[in-house]
Amino acid sequence: MADRIMIRLNEITESATVDQIKYWCKLLDIQPEIISRAAHVTAEECEILRKMAGLTDEGMRPGEAAAMLTNTAVTVSPVKQKESDPELLQRIETLERAILLLVEQNKKLATTIEKQNETQTKKLEAIQYRLEPAKQDFYKFEPWQPKPKKEPQFPTLKRLWYELIDPVKLRAI
Repeated sequence: MADRIMIRLNEITESATVDQIKYWCKLLDIQPEIISRAAHVTAEECEILRKMAGLTDEGMRPGEAAAMLTNTAVTVSPVKQKESDPELLQRIETLERAILLLVEQNKKLATTIEKQNETQTKKLEAIQYRLEPAKQDFYKFEPWQPKPKKEPQFPTLKRLWYELIDPVKLRAI
């Protein structure tokens, strides 16, 4: 077996947990080897995982960072120029120029769309400001309620007399 340098997952970076690194391995299609009940990766894979840790520390989502790393890690071998296929080379060059032109136009469109969105939001805020009612302190409204009735004050003898003869006079006025 060839001697390879293997690095444990917990030694790759201090900013990420082992579970996060395992998740990144799945995103990057890296298969860690289990040696002595611990997962290990090669030195090249370790560098890719460190780049991934740096990107996620900067605030990039792991899926986006993995897509960026896998896209940049794929290298395209240059086409060997053959003197017999100048037409093919010319077509490839025109396609490359067209793609670069499309990328530039896409960037310009994105900036103009952002500017238009900003102006539209400003207009909408102005309209909203005009439509909303003015902020005021409202008077607290209390509904009318009758005053509580007072019980009549009579001396004890008179009160006894009214209780026996005319109880209506003892009711609250």
